Amino acid sequence: MNKILTNILLIAFILTANVVVGQEEENLPYGRFSTDSIMLGEEVKYTLRYEHSADAEVLFPDSTFNFAPFELLDKTYFPTRTTNGISVDCVEYTLSTYDIDSVYELGLPVWVYNQGEKDSIVANLDGIFFKDLIQVMPDSAQLYANVDFVPVHQEFNYPYLLIFIGVLVVIALVVLLGFGGKIKEYYRKKKLQKRYVQFLHNYSSHLDGDMTVNNVEESVVIWKSFMASVIAIPIQAMTSKEAGLALHSKELEAQLKVLDRVIYAGQGEDEAKAVLEGLKEWAKQGQEYAMTKPEGAFVFKK
Repeated sequence: MNKILTNILLIAFILTANVVVGQEEENLPYGRFSTDSIMLGEEVKYTLRYEHSADAEVLFPDSTFNFAPFELLDKTYFPTRTTNGISVDCVEYTLSTYDIDSVYELGLPVWVYNQGEKDSIVANLDGIFFKDLIQVMPDSAQLYANVDFVPVHQEFNYPYLLIFIGVLVVIALVVLLGFGGKIKEYYRKKKLQKRYVQFLHNYSSHLDGDMTVNNVEESVVIWKSFMASVIAIPIQAMTSKEAGLALHSKELEAQLKVLDRVIYAGQGEDEAKAVLEGLKEWAKQGQEYAMTKPEGAFVFKK
């Protein structure tokens, strides 16, 4: 009798646990890719949807969020739908990646503000496969048995080959030891210069356009990404205040906050162009800092 009662209680506990787990999973954000495979650099859609009570305020990741291993190209917000006190918010992100891996996984969070409390809720990971452009072709050659006599050619002189390879290795070592540092430094600077030219092209094309919210936001993303690459400080994931503190500049913080007003409040478009032009000087000094490789931290010189 005791054994039967114990089994009944155990079954009831398992069913209750499953219900609780199911309820918790239902409250998780829903994040899914639009396809199951992607090529290098190809655009892919990722949809993030979340159901919540109508009185809760929900924030989704924006361009300041780190989408690694993906890069954010665009995002589309859909109007909130509310039925019987339950609201549904949805954002579609356009992503791409240049990292090579067999499977990419992504699970984005949402931030819920309810009655003064802030909670971060992360969607379950969704995976997408890497699709290689080079397909393995089957071997179509047919094999035939042949027992005819074949004369054997004279054996290759491997000692001479080894001596030749040894001489090449010695020459390569001499070049690396004597000029390796200079060669490495040359290609490092060449890569930096190429990246700087590409930045100026992309950044200037945005400055030539209208100071719309999207244009200003994309300009800030391009500038932060470039600065992070040359000064080795990940400011692309920082707020304006954090970036100002990291670079020890109240002036930079104030300039970035002007751009924040344009992006989040739609105000200050007339000031945005001048601020973005000023940030080009920051990028120039950051490039010079990376080219010279000084020992100290980067400091902006007025």
